Amino acid sequence: MQDINSMNDETYIAHIRADGTVQTVKEHSENTARLAREMSIDELKDICYQIGLLHDAGKYQPSFQKRIKTQDRSLRVEHSVCGAKICEKKYEKSLALIMSLCIAGHHSGIPDCGSFADSADDSTLSGRMKREFEDILQFEKDIKLSELDGNVFKRYLMQDCQEPDDIGNIKLRKNLLEKFSFFTRYCFSCLTDADSLDTARFMNGELGKTLEADFEKCLEITQKKLSSFTCNTDLQKVRAILQKQVYDKTHMASEIYLMNMPTGSGKTLCSLRFALERAIASGKKRIIYIIPYNSIIEQTARLFDNMFGGHARILRHQSTFSYEDEP
Repeated sequence: MQDINSMNDETYIAHIRADGTVQTVKEHSENTARLAREMSIDELKDICYQIGLLHDAGKYQPSFQKRIKTQDRSLRVEHSVCGAKICEKKYEKSLALIMSLCIAGHHSGIPDCGSFADSADDSTLSGRMKREFEDILQFEKDIKLSELDGNVFKRYLMQDCQEPDDIGNIKLRKNLLEKFSFFTRYCFSCLTDADSLDTARFMNGELGKTLEADFEKCLEITQKKLSSFTCNTDLQKVRAILQKQVYDKTHMASEIYLMNMPTGSGKTLCSLRFALERAIASGKKRIIYIIPYNSIIEQTARLFDNMFGGHARILRHQSTFSYEDEP
């Protein structure tokens, strides 16, 4: 990072902090790429990394640099399409389309693809790709792009989307387009989250506590609380039997588990122990509770906060809660 007073014409700026500290386009692009890769599933990590590197390529345009260095907000410079145009030339078509949609839309949202008949005045991806932009020669010097195997991506894309027709020929299912659309939105989410996170970290300094949890310690606390309950009455014994049926299944790997237990049987703590054990066994970083009623959300969040203290941060997202109102 540099101070704005020490920069020269060869300094390509992405952001300027209030105190005059500069973040270069190269630094921001590489940070965003790393974060996007960390957020992605393994199969899309390399794609998300390249998207991160390319998303702000248009900031290398002389007009954008003039705008940010002079702080002249009257200058309007489109920078989101330059990286998309690089993708179009460098990568296989289906791969380039996903990347281009993410890059071109990283400020305004994923655009419509449009059609070849669209003109440069249209807001579709096809139209915007026809617009003229300035040279960004410094981008090629600063940012080293990697090759991506389009065939590998297409095989992953078409996985589970092929089936034989009546005469044995392989045909593609209708859900191929839905899968392509989902991958686009997934990569877009990784990019925009990474972009905004790195920007916030630079502009505001390091963010507060990250969303982390010590699942092993949380499991220890949960087991201790469960073992503190007595088991003397018939109801308590039945509750223990139901819970044991759940715990006996924690070693079974599956994508979906159903726990059907009546009110008062201890579902909250039982499901928590099960979730913690499965998260530890499968190396997961997050446990997400989706609850239908605000009152139950309040009750559950309060229970977890009291139990875990500083061993787990709990992020709440509900209509009746605001972090700004918290003391």
